[in-house]
Amino acid sequence: MPLLLLLLLFALSSGVSTQDNSTLHILMEVKKSFLQDPLNVLQDWSLHNPNFCAWTGVSCSPTSSLQPRLVALDLSNSSLRGSLSPALALLPHLLLLNLSSNHLSGPIPPTLSNLSSLESLLLFSNQLSGPIPPQLGSLLNLQVLRIGDNFLTGPIPPSFGNLRNLVTLGLASCTLTGRIPPELGRLAQLQNLVLQQNQLDGPIPQELANCSSLIVFTAALNRLNGSIPSGLAGLNNLRTLNLANNTLSGEIPTQLGEMSQLRYLNLLGNQLQGTIPKSLANLTDLQSLDLSGNRLSGEIPGELGSMGQLVYLVLSSNNLTGDIPRGICSNASSLEYLMLAQNQLSGRIPTELSDCKSLKQLDLSNNTLDGFIPEELYELHQLTDLLLNNNTLSGSISPFIANLTNLQTLALYQNNLKGSLPKEVGMLGKLQILYVYDNQLSGEIPVEIGNCSSLQMVDFFGNQFTGQIPITIGRLKQLNFLHLRQNDLSGEIPASLGNCHQLTILDLADNRLSGSIPATLGHLQALEQLMLYNNSLQGNLPDELSSLTNLTRINLSHNKLNGSIAPLCTSRNFLSFDVTNNGFDHEIPRQIGNSPALERLRLGNNLFTGQIPWTLGLLQQLSLLDLSGNLLTGQIPVQLSLCKRLTHLDLDRNLLSGPIPFWIGRLPLLGELKLSANKLSGSLPQELFNCSNLLVLSLEDNSLNGTLPPEVGKLKSLNVLDFNGNQLSGPIPPTIGQLSKLYLLRLSRNSFSGEIPAEIGQLQNLQSVLDFSYNNLSGRIPSSIGRLSKLEALDLSHNALVGEIPPQVSEMSSLGRLNLSFNRLQGKLDKRYARWPATAFDGNWNLCGSPLQNCKDIKSANGETGLSESSVVIISAISTTFAVILLLLGAALFFKHRREALRRGSALDSAYSSSSSQAQRRPLFDNAAAKNDFRWIDIMEATNNLSEEFIIGSGGSGTIYKAELFTERRWQ
Repeated sequence: MPLLLLLLLFALSSGVSTQDNSTLHILMEVKKSFLQDPLNVLQDWSLHNPNFCAWTGVSCSPTSSLQPRLVALDLSNSSLRGSLSPALALLPHLLLLNLSSNHLSGPIPPTLSNLSSLESLLLFSNQLSGPIPPQLGSLLNLQVLRIGDNFLTGPIPPSFGNLRNLVTLGLASCTLTGRIPPELGRLAQLQNLVLQQNQLDGPIPQELANCSSLIVFTAALNRLNGSIPSGLAGLNNLRTLNLANNTLSGEIPTQLGEMSQLRYLNLLGNQLQGTIPKSLANLTDLQSLDLSGNRLSGEIPGELGSMGQLVYLVLSSNNLTGDIPRGICSNASSLEYLMLAQNQLSGRIPTELSDCKSLKQLDLSNNTLDGFIPEELYELHQLTDLLLNNNTLSGSISPFIANLTNLQTLALYQNNLKGSLPKEVGMLGKLQILYVYDNQLSGEIPVEIGNCSSLQMVDFFGNQFTGQIPITIGRLKQLNFLHLRQNDLSGEIPASLGNCHQLTILDLADNRLSGSIPATLGHLQALEQLMLYNNSLQGNLPDELSSLTNLTRINLSHNKLNGSIAPLCTSRNFLSFDVTNNGFDHEIPRQIGNSPALERLRLGNNLFTGQIPWTLGLLQQLSLLDLSGNLLTGQIPVQLSLCKRLTHLDLDRNLLSGPIPFWIGRLPLLGELKLSANKLSGSLPQELFNCSNLLVLSLEDNSLNGTLPPEVGKLKSLNVLDFNGNQLSGPIPPTIGQLSKLYLLRLSRNSFSGEIPAEIGQLQNLQSVLDFSYNNLSGRIPSSIGRLSKLEALDLSHNALVGEIPPQVSEMSSLGRLNLSFNRLQGKLDKRYARWPATAFDGNWNLCGSPLQNCKDIKSANGETGLSESSVVIISAISTTFAVILLLLGAALFFKHRREALRRGSALDSAYSSSSSQAQRRPLFDNAAAKNDFRWIDIMEATNNLSEEFIIGSGGSGTIYKAELFTERRWQ
């Protein structure tokens, strides 16, 4: 510190009075702390100009001596940068120090407490930091202390309770913490207490009720809690009470109605409960009442309508119920803003609202109001904003809306309004926002809408408008938002839309528009979003669209457009790009890789040719890439490995070749990989199974070979696994049972071999289908498959499975489709299998029972048993003997009737041959043997369709079967 300053500090501490030249040098020391003076306000502060009382910002008072006293220093609004000089404390006669609205930083010097004469300290709107020095509490003459709008931290010093002469305490817009000191209740002269926009917490101290002179108390935007002290009602001089945006709870004290001087009461954004006190109607001078954003319940007191001075009545975002009081406007001649939105108000809109003749804004949105819009509302000629959206209003929009000539916002969306939009809407020359979406409005959009010259935003989404888009919309030079999606509009897009140069969003999707996209849309150089999907647009894209360099989102999907998409690819600001389901051809332009923020690129179901452009690898924000259903060739470019945010990659149904790239396993967020119906070859890369977030893996209809490695079990998140139609071989790995979230599993039409792993039963969430058909699987069907309780379709057909079908399969209640055909299954099906068609079991020659209905009756398992082993032996012996007798009888007939025997021989051989299909159509014996009265169907039933288990011998004449026949049956 300079020697001069040390001497001055010593003189001050020793009580030695300073000379005039000392004040001069103190001010020069203060000047040094101001590092930047862009406005040159300190230009005259110079030792060459010793008359400091004439300096800018300096005021002096005359004294009896020749030495003037510096009493005020005011350098406010001077754009000064620097800090507060401790030398300021050396000006003992200073009454006013005003350095507000500059760019000063650093701490507040505690030595300012030496300014014992100071009456006003104004340091607000700077960049001061650090805590508030508690020493300032010793400035007993201080009347005004305003140090808010800084970066001050820490608590409010309790020592401020000593400032008995303080009239104004302004500490707003800092980051002060802690509680409001109850010591402030000692400030009997305090009129203005401004603490808003800090981080103060705790309750409001009851002691503040002792500040009897208080006129303004604002502590909004803090973290105060607890209830509102009822003692505040004793502040008879209070005119402003602002406690908004805290966490105050409890009920609103009824005593607040006794504050007769109150003009402004704001309690919004707290957690207040209970009803609105009727006593608030006693505040006859109140001009603004805001209780919004709380948890208030009950009905709106009708008494509030008697408050003749009230201008703002804001009760939105509560839980208020019941009807809107009819008397709400009984004496509200001054009411300009009536905000009752986001409650649970019901019933009809009262016609008496028309008595609020001064009303400018009426917001009844987001309630459950019903009925018609009263025509009396159209008598409120001062209305600028009418918001009735999100109710259940019905009826139509009256032509009397033309009376609202000052209307700027009309929000009627999400109601049940019907009828047409009256042409009189064209008389609203000041209208800026017209939102009628999500209603049932019909008819044509009136051409008179083009007269609403101030219109900026139009939203007709989700109605039933028909006809063409009026060409008069092209007159709306201020229009920046036009949303006509999901109507029944037809015809062509009017070229006049190209005159709306302010348009940023144009959404005409989900209509029946036809024709081509007009070239004039290229004039909309401010356009950011172009939505034309789900129409019948056709033709090539006009080259003029290349002027739309500010586009961020475009969706032309589901039209009949063709040609190149190059005119759309000039913007570098794309976030999403969708032209799916059209007829676009040519190659995909490389320029589409010039939008580094592009997140979703969808070009599927077109006729794009050539290779996937390598420039797509530049799209490092890309999360979805859909190129499916095109004619793309070549390999998947390695540059896509740079798209680390990729979550969906769909290249289905193209002509891509080569192997599946190993780098796909390095896409950490990949959740969906679809490469089906291409010409991919080679084996599955091991890296693929590092995609731990993969939900869908679809590789069907390619030429992939090799095995399915056990690492497939690492894909724990997988929902869909589809390898259908490849050349994969080897066993199905048991680790597939670790895919516990699997919903669909298709490994059909490959060359998998070995047994079905029992671990398949661990796939408890498998629901859509389990398809292992057309493979070389062998062994038995594992009984664990019956644990798949959610499975709806099971296909194991065309394999080499053997053994009986596990009984658990018949108990799968969700199983709607079952196909076990063309295996080597055997055994008896019980009646529970009857719910599936016989075709589900075709080609299993040793399978019988319901629904095949070709089995011999076998006793069911519920208490009845089949034939014992000894019975089978006896029956087999009897059957064998009977068969021998039949052979002998046949031989005798052969020798006795040679010619007849020759004819019958062929039929007999066919009857005993398991390979003859005609045997089922021809009698075993001719009519000459009819006297035995046995039927062919009896023999087939007795031998289970000539099953191998009934063979007892074979020879040159054929195969011999055993059969048990009942004598009461007759042969035919």
